[in-house]
Amino acid sequence: MSSRAVRRALKERGYDDMAETTALIEKQVCEMESEKDRESSEPVNMFDLLGGDAAETSESEGSVEGGVEAIVEVEPKQEAKPAKTKKTKRGKNKKSKGKGKEKADDMSMAEFEAHLKKHDAELPQVETKKAQGAAGRGAALGVELTAEQQQNRALLVVDAKQLDAEAEIKRLFGSAAVQNAGQGRRGMPRGLAVRKRLALSHPKATWPPMNAPGIEMQQVGVDEETGGHVFAVEHTERFRSVQIDFLSAVMTNDADAIAGLAYHHPYHVDALLQLSEILKQTGGDFIEAGTLVERALYAFECGFASRFSITNGLGRLDFRRIESRGLFLALFRHMQFLARRGCWRTAFEVNKALLALDPVRDPYGALLTLDFHALKSRQYEYVRRMSTEWTWSRIDLLPGWAYSRALAEFMLERNGAERSTDLLVEAILVFPSVVPVLWSRAGLEMDAAVTDHPYFQNVQIASESGMTHMQLLEQLFVERSSALFRTPEVGRWLQEGLLLALEQIELGGRTASDIKCSESVVQRRREAERLNSYVVPERISRHVLVSDMDALKAGLPESVRLATSYAFDPLPPVDDINVYNEVMGGRMVFETMPGAFGADLGDLEALEALGDLDGLDGDATAVQGLLMRIQNLLGGGELEADPGTSSDESDLGADEREA
Repeated sequence: MSSRAVRRALKERGYDDMAETTALIEKQVCEMESEKDRESSEPVNMFDLLGGDAAETSESEGSVEGGVEAIVEVEPKQEAKPAKTKKTKRGKNKKSKGKGKEKADDMSMAEFEAHLKKHDAELPQVETKKAQGAAGRGAALGVELTAEQQQNRALLVVDAKQLDAEAEIKRLFGSAAVQNAGQGRRGMPRGLAVRKRLALSHPKATWPPMNAPGIEMQQVGVDEETGGHVFAVEHTERFRSVQIDFLSAVMTNDADAIAGLAYHHPYHVDALLQLSEILKQTGGDFIEAGTLVERALYAFECGFASRFSITNGLGRLDFRRIESRGLFLALFRHMQFLARRGCWRTAFEVNKALLALDPVRDPYGALLTLDFHALKSRQYEYVRRMSTEWTWSRIDLLPGWAYSRALAEFMLERNGAERSTDLLVEAILVFPSVVPVLWSRAGLEMDAAVTDHPYFQNVQIASESGMTHMQLLEQLFVERSSALFRTPEVGRWLQEGLLLALEQIELGGRTASDIKCSESVVQRRREAERLNSYVVPERISRHVLVSDMDALKAGLPESVRLATSYAFDPLPPVDDINVYNEVMGGRMVFETMPGAFGADLGDLEALEALGDLDGLDGDATAVQGLLMRIQNLLGGGELEADPGTSSDESDLGADEREA
């Protein structure tokens, strides 16, 4: 039976991996035929050629059956017949296999079906290669994943080789750029010996010594929806006592006390995140602020559980727990500082790591930045895959992803951009209110017929001072990604797509029923219209607060604008699980926070909230004095013997040490 007949028979039985299955069948048939040939022929005792007696032959028979090499080792005095025998036997085996293959070609369908049923258990099943690959990877990671879970997880896997910002800078600008910036890596800090490989942080020798991070991680279960391992971050007993001191300093608005705590406990993550925001908002010292965030990541990584991986897309954290929320914020801040340095590929990988911690709820809105970082790092194929394969949230209702997918398709096509134009028209029809803002920011002229068309206008309620859910999504996308649409060729493509979209909109139309296109686009438009609501999800408000877009903070709901927000834990969730609430006498409430979001640093009251500024004249002098004290505490003088956060000896207070 021919190979084509074999493939056809296998296909009828549901086997899809033709190459692998055909090879296995032919191999088994050849082996079967070879066994028959060996059984029918008389065995030849090779030791007869050596003149050995029967006893020797009997003792050596097992060695002969083991292979020809055993015979070759015996060198007779007469002639080199074993070597000749080796060639002859190899040729015979080859001939036997060829003969078996010929007989396999001559098999009837009935014989083939019988043989197939006999070896059915050894054959790959339907979609075996893909399914076994996914199951194998899941089994290797200690979890069984469905096809959908594996498909989504593949979009969250982080390339650990691309997490080194300094390596990316070297690739872009040369090694001199890193040396001139003073960011060179000069070895590990003293103290804790890190045996695991660090992915997110790259500690430097100039950092304070690490005794113990004070952070532990335990696995608490499995996320049934995503198939990931759920872990819980826990504070050690010593860390909790330091955390209470930190919260007390926050409640009393004492930035100097926070800086002092960070000096004595240089890897206290919340203090590092708080000070980083103070430095960024007051003095614009982004280098030092970024270093503090990376130190916080280093502390987290040293406390990671052995089974927890930030790169495999399966590590999950419960955002409700206050101990875990610091890692979410540290990753988001680290991603921001990487983008500021132009390390787009590293920022893209960190963005995926942030989303992987909680891909369904996405508490920091990582999806709202992922498309931007993918485009900036030229990962156009990823944008295409993410737009079509992601199923854990409604990515098709995010305006940024609709336009980003069209742009990614345009960059992949370049010549004869037909599919990208269709996607652009679809994005315009589903999210029309993006057009006036994006065209304006991209420097494109737009006809008055478009600007005055009701289909492209937002519906605004006069009594509401904030923005709708959809308006916030659109403004976030335009503020972040408009620069990607400013090239001349992209501008011409946008204008072409707009003209094609206008042809499908009825004159004076406003809703989804006024467009002439496919039913799927109409349905998406109807669902998008429901987002024209002033009920803004908590994750969107939190994303706006930490995105450094002050103009959009005024568009948040009044309840969020009036609520006190603090830098180390912005906008805690409603279902907050906070072990420190009982210690602090109920839910923590802070009147004014150092580094609080939305603080007007030009106001004297806000400056006084940043610390004890008595005796300082003028706003600029006050800020400068505070920054000098913080920097002196962080980087000045000799560090004490072992200022870690969980050592019973090195973390003692000054009074205890003197005693």
